[in-house]
Amino acid sequence: MKLPAAAQHKEARVSLLKERAWLPTSAALITAGRDVGRGIVILGRGTIGMTGILTLSVAVALIGSEQAREHVMAVAGSLAAPGPAVASLSTGVVDSNAERESRADRRGGRMSVQPAVAVDPAQERVTRYLSRRYRVAENAVRQIVGEAFNTGRSIGIDPMLILAVTAVESSLNPFAQSPVGAQGLMQVLTHVHSDKFLLHGGDHAALDPIANLRVGSEILKDLIQRGGSVERGLQLYVGAGNLPDDGGYAARVLGEMARIKLAAGGRPRDALAAGPAVRESVGRSALAADLQRIGAGSFQGAAGTDRRPIS
Repeated sequence: MKLPAAAQHKEARVSLLKERAWLPTSAALITAGRDVGRGIVILGRGTIGMTGILTLSVAVALIGSEQAREHVMAVAGSLAAPGPAVASLSTGVVDSNAERESRADRRGGRMSVQPAVAVDPAQERVTRYLSRRYRVAENAVRQIVGEAFNTGRSIGIDPMLILAVTAVESSLNPFAQSPVGAQGLMQVLTHVHSDKFLLHGGDHAALDPIANLRVGSEILKDLIQRGGSVERGLQLYVGAGNLPDDGGYAARVLGEMARIKLAAGGRPRDALAAGPAVRESVGRSALAADLQRIGAGSFQGAAGTDRRPIS
């Protein structure tokens, strides 16, 4: 059936409107949607890239900064520590252990106690000297030096002597162990002095540098008092109390002590130049002392302590 002319005209107008207005508009909307989608993808990739760059930058900064690494480790340790809710669920046995540890803390001997650090110029010069001579990181040596000064002043023994014994015994290696079981910075025989490590958490504290330094210093002071002189005390400390001589041990310690004092006085270069090669001097002398004791058939010092330097 043929439509009237007016209807045909109206239908033509509607068709023309679709072609000129609706179709272009819908095509534009589709194009805009695609552009928005592409933008979101590009933005996401950019965000991921920036995150990767930031992470890499932080990692590089941590690698290059020891202080930053220590800060991150401290934060991680605090996050890993149990919170109050966990502590409230502890059993009676755990509470009892915590109480015992608290008493040990009050008596001043936990190995978790933060060590003192070197702060004055003399200690800093000693730190740099020992770090270069024994090739140990300055931050680690600084803690040892600071604790040696604090311990020496508190118990009445020269901190330089403590550091000299530590240097000769272990070359500042807190994990050193001799064939007869002497351990740590000052090579303390843990099984002989087990009672002294109780305040620091037990025998395992022998490898804690601060606990070992404190216990070793107390032993050294006691042996000097028993022997009547520093030289005799050093002979007893090395376990040569029943032998004619100490194999040169006291001379090595006192020589190192003199170099440490030279460095503390502002002459670290002269101290480094005055010292023999560490590996050759300490290693050969310690081996000679061990062989001398083996030949004498005795490892027992006059003070009743088995003390030999690490070989």
